[in-house]
Amino acid sequence: MLSAFSTPAFWLTLLGIALLGGLGSAVRLLMSSWHGKLPWGILTGNVVASVIVGFAFTGQGFWTALAATGFAGGLSTFSSWAAQTVHYMSQNNRVQGYLNFLLNLVLPACAVVAGMYLGSSLLK
Repeated sequence: MLSAFSTPAFWLTLLGIALLGGLGSAVRLLMSSWHGKLPWGILTGNVVASVIVGFAFTGQGFWTALAATGFAGGLSTFSSWAAQTVHYMSQNNRVQGYLNFLLNLVLPACAVVAGMYLGSSLLK
């Protein structure tokens, strides 16, 4: 098990995930300023990240780790979604709170399926 940490491939993968995770986080920060009745930027980030993860899971290896764990992991955010939902509820904006809750569950789940379909169709 410890020998896996000493391989160049491990360190290259770790570096790639760190760099793309940082890039995904920076994109999420930029998108988080897109607000309307709901936090559309965070919802969009979660959906896009879910498509990437679905697509990546149809492949294997280095690029899958970079795309799914790195960029998509940095782009998606559970904590912001949860905090925004709780904020809506605490401000008695129940409709927005429930809508934010449901959209951030349903749309990313559908996006994973769409990404898996795209990946399996395009990577044949």
